[in-house]
Amino acid sequence: MPNASEKRAARKIPPSLVGFGVTLAVIFLYLAGNPLLDYLELKTYDMRLLALPARAPPNEVLIAAIDEKSLAALGRWPWSRRTMARLAERLDRLGARVIVFDVLFAEPENQALLEQIRRLESEAGYPEAASPYAGLKRALATDAALAESLAATRKAVLSVLFLMSDEDTRHVSAQEAGRAFKSIEPHAIGEIRDTGDGRLDFPMPEPRGLLANLPQLQAAARYLGHINGLPDRDGTLRRTPLVLRYQGRFFPAADVQAARAYLDAPRLTLHTSAFGIEALAVGERVIATDEAGRALIRYYGPEQTVPTVSVADILSGAVPRERIKDKIVLIGATAKAVGDTRVTPYGPVFPGAEIRATVMLNLLHGDFLHRPEWMGMLDLLVLLALGAGLALLLPRLSVRAGAAAVALGFGLYIGLAVYLFRVEQVWLNVVYPSTLLAALFVSSTLVQYFTTEAARRQIKSAFQHYVPVKVVEEIVRDVSKLHLGGEKRELTVLFSDIRGFTSVSETLAPEELVRLLNTYLTQMTANVFTHDGLLDKYIGDAVMAVYGAPIPRPDHAAAACRTALDMMHALAELREQWRREGRPVLDIGIGINTGPMIVGNMGSEARFDYTVIGDAVNLGSRIEGLNKVYGTHILLSEFTYRQVREVFPNLREIDVAHVRGREAPVRIYELIPANAYPHLDWLPDYARAYELFHAGRGREARPLFEKLRDAHRDPVSRYYAERCEDREKIQEKREK
Repeated sequence: MPNASEKRAARKIPPSLVGFGVTLAVIFLYLAGNPLLDYLELKTYDMRLLALPARAPPNEVLIAAIDEKSLAALGRWPWSRRTMARLAERLDRLGARVIVFDVLFAEPENQALLEQIRRLESEAGYPEAASPYAGLKRALATDAALAESLAATRKAVLSVLFLMSDEDTRHVSAQEAGRAFKSIEPHAIGEIRDTGDGRLDFPMPEPRGLLANLPQLQAAARYLGHINGLPDRDGTLRRTPLVLRYQGRFFPAADVQAARAYLDAPRLTLHTSAFGIEALAVGERVIATDEAGRALIRYYGPEQTVPTVSVADILSGAVPRERIKDKIVLIGATAKAVGDTRVTPYGPVFPGAEIRATVMLNLLHGDFLHRPEWMGMLDLLVLLALGAGLALLLPRLSVRAGAAAVALGFGLYIGLAVYLFRVEQVWLNVVYPSTLLAALFVSSTLVQYFTTEAARRQIKSAFQHYVPVKVVEEIVRDVSKLHLGGEKRELTVLFSDIRGFTSVSETLAPEELVRLLNTYLTQMTANVFTHDGLLDKYIGDAVMAVYGAPIPRPDHAAAACRTALDMMHALAELREQWRREGRPVLDIGIGINTGPMIVGNMGSEARFDYTVIGDAVNLGSRIEGLNKVYGTHILLSEFTYRQVREVFPNLREIDVAHVRGREAPVRIYELIPANAYPHLDWLPDYARAYELFHAGRGREARPLFEKLRDAHRDPVSRYYAERCEDREKIQEKREK
């Protein structure tokens, strides 16, 4: 129980000061960005969008769908360029105002066959005009046929794709990238009106490369535009980049170019400031964007909301002219088998073509949702007003009245946010103010203050002998962990055991044995704590430690290996001390394994221990026992090795071992302590001998192992030399 001085200290803290502190903390989280709260805000945005009243989309855009029906009629995707040319010609005759291709034509079609025919013509000496292959070449020249169709319509908008990471550009040469940039540069936004300092290097997503169409196709198109979608951190596509900057030029989206062609707007104008992009003007129509040139998509409903016709029906003549006339026709895939789907607030498999059609309609009708840059300042003012008001009000109210006041404030604020979203199409942040309301209520009540402190002292008392102090401080922040039950996590377990301890114990008096063991265990435990390990238990003279629990850490495998190396170093110093004192000298083996384990409090309701169980734990114990077989000191499983092989250079493969209680064999590796050998230049020779042995070439491996055994006193080489000799004897008996 807290003493009187603690109670007096608690009473001296002004409750309003706690409220102001909570307010500042939430404001700091808002400014710094909290992944969890930001993620929740995105999800509340989705819920508000889904709750908007049902609304039929405008009809200026029609999707010519590459759907399941079309795939069945025309064959699997991709189709011939002649088919695409025939489609473009058909749409032109039906009166489409703009034809947009949500398809890239980056590679030539039939290129290999055409080159082979030209080679045959050259070898046979046929003149170009009299070649017997002329008809075949015309049939295969599908790229030219498509280019002719696009040039004839003068209605086509083609798509290009910017590559947003270096990984995406690894197969694109600098020469190819340069040619692609030159081919699209004429389609960059030519007019920029800047109200800042004239510098246009403000932060925004920057592509690393480009995938463009064949030059002859791009030359036949009316406009080019990018089809990039930049999802939010949760992978959901809520915003569309109307503009992207590449090599200092600003390029519009294909959707913008489609709207431009539909409106017959002669120019695009980009409005910028010192902070970034402010708006994009398509002719006289101005679309506000965020500083990175993005706009919030106003989805009209789930998939198949935007009018769609099948490509198969268009080509067969089943679609009447009035369905096509004067519309933007977007040719794109809606068949799930094609794979052009995105994650949207309406689901994880929303057709990309329908997203683009939606953006075009948003551009034509100004339907984008809004979150202007000044909304961030409004959010801060709301947080300050709520925090200051409730910090002063809540300490004067009872818990019940305070709960009512907070609930009322929450309801009013949510109502305001929903109203602005529905009526004004403005996105107001709701998660951070809601978090502030909840935090202020909790901090103002303080009803669980003393019980929480008592629980923390209980946890600290229970864990201070098993984990380092800083880990205990982390544990006490979450009292709920002190209950029966566990969770499955990937952890690393370390087992160490004294070799021949039974024989040593028989030569010492009980008091001397206890002193020797306590000295040893004190040093080993200190090394466990140094690397934030959890001392699970002592099993006689053995030590079991766990890494990555109770506080998660990504480098738990490396921490266990560092502990093992420090154990061996500390043991070397203890051995020198024991030799001087005339005491028995101990030797140890260490086994380390990484894998999924159940970790938590296990036992009875009256008494339980925080521990780990599972097959991965048992494997760690079995691996420790294998040190006796190979004469090693530190053995790792293959699962630990995968996580630390880049960290520790002194590793070598020892064997593919079958351990008791496990059907599948496991590869084991030795982590060689720094002072084990004068040098390790011979490890490549060992690797060669090991490879020969496991390839069934023991006769070749044996002299190599014997040389390593004699030159470096390597116990593993001694083990394999003996195995080679045993194999040879068995083989000789079989031959006799």
